[in-house]
Amino acid sequence: MVSGTHPRVGFVGVGKLGRPMAQRLMEFGFDLIVFDTDDAATSQFERTSVSIAKSLENLVMECEIICLCLPGPDEMKKVLLGQGGVEVNIRPGTLIIDHTTNSPALVREVEKRLKLRKAAMVDAPVSGGVEGAAKGSLTTLVGGDLIDFERARGLLECFSNTVLHVGPIGTGTVAKLMNNLAAFALDQVIAECLTIGESAGIEANRLLQALQQSAIGKGGNLHERIPETFMKGDFSPRFTLAGAHKDLHLAVEMADEGEVPVKIARNVLNELKAALSMGLGDQDASIAMTLQEERSGIHISNRPAKK
Repeated sequence: MVSGTHPRVGFVGVGKLGRPMAQRLMEFGFDLIVFDTDDAATSQFERTSVSIAKSLENLVMECEIICLCLPGPDEMKKVLLGQGGVEVNIRPGTLIIDHTTNSPALVREVEKRLKLRKAAMVDAPVSGGVEGAAKGSLTTLVGGDLIDFERARGLLECFSNTVLHVGPIGTGTVAKLMNNLAAFALDQVIAECLTIGESAGIEANRLLQALQQSAIGKGGNLHERIPETFMKGDFSPRFTLAGAHKDLHLAVEMADEGEVPVKIARNVLNELKAALSMGLGDQDASIAMTLQEERSGIHISNRPAKK
């Protein structure tokens, strides 16, 4: 956790998510100055130890570290590269920490331009929402040079219980976008499961409870199955592809009987069929994941070829 004398920190974007993050920095004793185009957002810091900047230019010229928590790429680009923004006013040695869920290409472009002004940047999007920010339990995914990551780490730990350096600049943003893709894709799969279940006679809340108490609800895929199979290239059968195909065929058949449309389930079944047609039925079901790897031409790094 942080200790010693803190540098002056600017926080740009103190809305729904940024405000509790900035408040955590205030509670940990940082010399903090905030800015937001919405006066109602900054008014939450009146009568506190936090200074409210009169302008973005004023904040940039006073701070050694500047955090950004903005709605998206357009706002981030305007703040960093726009007239009167960060780039034209930044001092050498300043560190930018971008918490915006952003475009990786834009993050890399901005970081290159800031380097020309002898400033540094890490992208550090967060996961855990407003409640996690208030409790200090966010997960922060950081991309950037290690020296800049270490400089930012103490600050990030004020509102995070996990701070993970995932690679060079832009990779924090990649990780956040993939996290959201997985989360929202799972939402849609669960929606199909619940509607199939209702059509087949099980109440949605009962089915959801069953899912929560099963391997999927306890993170078995991410914590056990995928790390031990796909990521290691070890497809010795734990649950065979043939068995998985049989079960998904029955699930989709049940959906058809109930006249429930299931786009995602049908696509998954087709993927398993394709793997099965390659003679992989006696291998672990996770071997079907390699079809995407082969289609994309992208080999999963640090993993041996499939056995």
